[in-house]
Amino acid sequence: MDDARRKQLDAGANMKTGGVNFDYVDTAKLERLGITKYNTKKPKGNNFIRIIAPDTVGAFAKEIHQHTQIGSSKATYLCLKEMWGEECPICNHQGELRRQNVSGDAIKELNASKRFLLYVVDTTDENSEDEGTHWFDCPVSIYKAICTLSQDRRTGEKIDPTDPVDGRDIEFVRKDGKRTEYTGFVLTKTPPIPKSWYSDLPAFEEILLKPDPEEMTIAVSGIKSESAASNSDAKSEAKPATSRRSRREPAETTQESAKTTQEPVEEPAQESRRERSEAKEEAADSEQAAAIKEKIASVQNRRRARE
Repeated sequence: MDDARRKQLDAGANMKTGGVNFDYVDTAKLERLGITKYNTKKPKGNNFIRIIAPDTVGAFAKEIHQHTQIGSSKATYLCLKEMWGEECPICNHQGELRRQNVSGDAIKELNASKRFLLYVVDTTDENSEDEGTHWFDCPVSIYKAICTLSQDRRTGEKIDPTDPVDGRDIEFVRKDGKRTEYTGFVLTKTPPIPKSWYSDLPAFEEILLKPDPEEMTIAVSGIKSESAASNSDAKSEAKPATSRRSRREPAETTQESAKTTQEPVEEPAQESRRERSEAKEEAADSEQAAAIKEKIASVQNRRRARE
């Protein structure tokens, strides 16, 4: 087995799991090649796949780091820092929030999540095999399970599940609930796969969508820190403190007390002012979201024109 492939299987068996499903590849280019996305939602959750490596040596999967749900447009971008070693506007913005001592989800939501890009064939039956190769946005949990099983427990020898002749089909079950789980992983020895399955597959680098830093900057600029928003809400909800009368002070007359209870003049006025303030904030947020989307569209149009 190729050394690079053996190292990838070792590393994959020992990694942490977690992540979210988002597209990050040039789907238009892949569809022109007849390569569609693989979906793990199957009858009874049963999945049968064969991993197809784009080459007989080297990595059989591409590790992906992506920022998701960014800004009002809820966009997804590959992380420029993790993927290409370049300045990432989203990572920089996250660092700035940390320097401002912002806490909570405002920072966590900017973390880059990990996925793996694979090529697979659905080997459920002849009809599914005839669909050809799919690209698979593989969760870390599935990738880890495959790498863990790709070792003979008796001899400790590594098994290359992607080998065209001596590889393995991979079986697992998807269980949907409050949280999607993948269980029942099995590697099954099957006959060699035809060369047509793995010939002329594009390299992973050829199908990744490298984001425009300007577009990322515009998108992330619309993110407000939670602390700023909560402080604003606290101020709008604040009410003037009421004076506490000492028990030693003489009680007011019944008539004056009745007047105080029946004529709360200031509170409705405060409520009205608060409602107007909230309406203005919502309108401002809506205008900002529209402006950000317009700027992003402008950047994308310029980029297409250059291409």
